[in-house]
Amino acid sequence: MPKLSLERREFLKLLSAGSAALGLGIAAPEVIGKTSNGRVVFSPSEYGNLPVEIRSAQDFPYTYDTAVLKPMSEKYNTFSRNVWVPERRKALAEVEDVTYKNLIEGQGKVPNQTRLDYALMAAAWTYARSDGITYRWDGPSGMVRGSGLHQFGPWDPADIDMKWEDATRAVKHAALFYGSSQAGVAELNPLWLYSDSFAPRRDDRERAIPVLAEGDRYEKSEDAWYIPRSMNRVIALAFEEYHLGIANSPGRLASAAVGDGYSRMAVTSSTLAEFIRGLGYRALPAGNGVGLSIPMAVDAGLGELGRLGLLVTPKYGPRVRLAKVITDMPLIPDSPISFGVTEFCEACMLCADHCPSRSIPEGERTWKGPSPANNPGTHKWYITPETCYDFNGFSCSNCKRVCPFTKPNNSWLHRMIRVIIAGRAKPLNNLMVTLDQASGYGHQLQGADFWKLDGQKNITARESM
Repeated sequence: MPKLSLERREFLKLLSAGSAALGLGIAAPEVIGKTSNGRVVFSPSEYGNLPVEIRSAQDFPYTYDTAVLKPMSEKYNTFSRNVWVPERRKALAEVEDVTYKNLIEGQGKVPNQTRLDYALMAAAWTYARSDGITYRWDGPSGMVRGSGLHQFGPWDPADIDMKWEDATRAVKHAALFYGSSQAGVAELNPLWLYSDSFAPRRDDRERAIPVLAEGDRYEKSEDAWYIPRSMNRVIALAFEEYHLGIANSPGRLASAAVGDGYSRMAVTSSTLAEFIRGLGYRALPAGNGVGLSIPMAVDAGLGELGRLGLLVTPKYGPRVRLAKVITDMPLIPDSPISFGVTEFCEACMLCADHCPSRSIPEGERTWKGPSPANNPGTHKWYITPETCYDFNGFSCSNCKRVCPFTKPNNSWLHRMIRVIIAGRAKPLNNLMVTLDQASGYGHQLQGADFWKLDGQKNITARESM
């Protein structure tokens, strides 16, 4: 049997062309108008049933103060502070063992906390917890022994002869192929990288390893993480969380939806990084680590920041998980987008009203937050992450459940709401919130009802949105 050979330029052209042919949401959207900041486009596959403003390059929908904003230390995010801050350790130790209480004392009959719910949740987190396998800084460089594919790479990056717009489209196509719901490219802003990597140890010692973005050294050593300046592109990846799982919040099925997102983050970003390495470039995959995913995703044109402290996308609302791949492949950055999130959040209080831990602010945007886990210097709504985490771990997604942006695009009401939101008609924003709630959306879906649904029909419906 003859060996199959394929030049890299041919391979990338196939991927680029295939993205449009397969309707993967990365073909050029339809331009329906112009604004002072850019152009208004419509693309159901990429943005859902919502007009979106593509802003001019570097015209980001946020403001920060360079005199205040500095790279954040990973040691101060909530997950790290749970390890080294004595008060946080004590608070977590005092939290009741809800698993034991619900499954043993409650005999698995507590609503939305049944053995079936917990089993789905635990399995969903499987790959998210496989840290030794995923998010590697290096890999087998495209070689797959015994698969017949080893002749495909890695290539010398100097031999590429196609337009970088086409190569960028091809990389996005690969990201969607590997499991991402959306993908965007941005120039890496060093302010979004952590200043250090927090490394808790089992012997109760903790280390904050500096992250150095300088020179051309690329290494993960015991003394520092070296990310060369030449790795100045980031591919932001968004993963849709199953809307019927989120609808169960604060039940365990919501955590299953979150865990599924985290597991897909780990697999897809690691696989995409290996794809890029096979093309001859360096690639660093990451989930929550290495840097702040939300501002990177905003820069890459995936959405805007909402009151609830999460990325809000046009198609899925805040119902996404984020990962990223940092690379030196000179991809073409996407432009930031705007579709009225800030204006709508100023009027809508649903996430704050339905937050059981009162972690979401009800007031105006500020320049600093109430918690050591908040990095000051950006004008936004700052949540209190400790109280959010302590309420129900990963199972509470009430803010996402009730957000008017989070609903699937299969309702005439929500299509209308989205269009009015995009028009920034402020006097109508409160009316839209009232209509949204009156329609019955945002109410908790009981676990018993979830398990009676035909999963295939619901997945098929979701894919056709």
